[in-house]
Amino acid sequence: MAAEQNPVATVIGVFRGKDGGFEPLTPETPLTSEEVRRNPVFYILDLDPSRGGDHLIIDVIYDNLSPLRLQDLKRGTDIPRGVRFWPDWFDIPPYKEMHDIDGRPVFPRAAGIHTVQVRTACRKSAQVGRARDFSAENGGSESPVFRIRILPGD
Repeated sequence: MAAEQNPVATVIGVFRGKDGGFEPLTPETPLTSEEVRRNPVFYILDLDPSRGGDHLIIDVIYDNLSPLRLQDLKRGTDIPRGVRFWPDWFDIPPYKEMHDIDGRPVFPRAAGIHTVQVRTACRKSAQVGRARDFSAENGGSESPVFRIRILPGD
């Protein structure tokens, strides 16, 4: 049996970017429809210092849609070595209507409560362009499901 590995990174929350830094996104601190159109949603990774040489793969699951593959993050180029916390971002899908993994309609930018989940793991050289391995054996971690709210437009 393989030794238990710590996750390469865990997600500490989802945020909006502000002039003074980041503000947590919750149902009580909603995004405006203008912010959704113009700005990305940030999440912050807590990187395991003992795994400082590992590159990362990241998927975002928004409103139970199929996972959105984000760009791989390479240590030393995308993420400076020795950094403990790293912000990254994604855009809310720009479509009026999509379908979740069960075929139900989803309205990604509509007013109301939406969910965000982020999963991370180590990037293996053999994974490039193939199925991604988010298992615990590969340093995988799945964030809690974060709830955000979008306000109605004008």
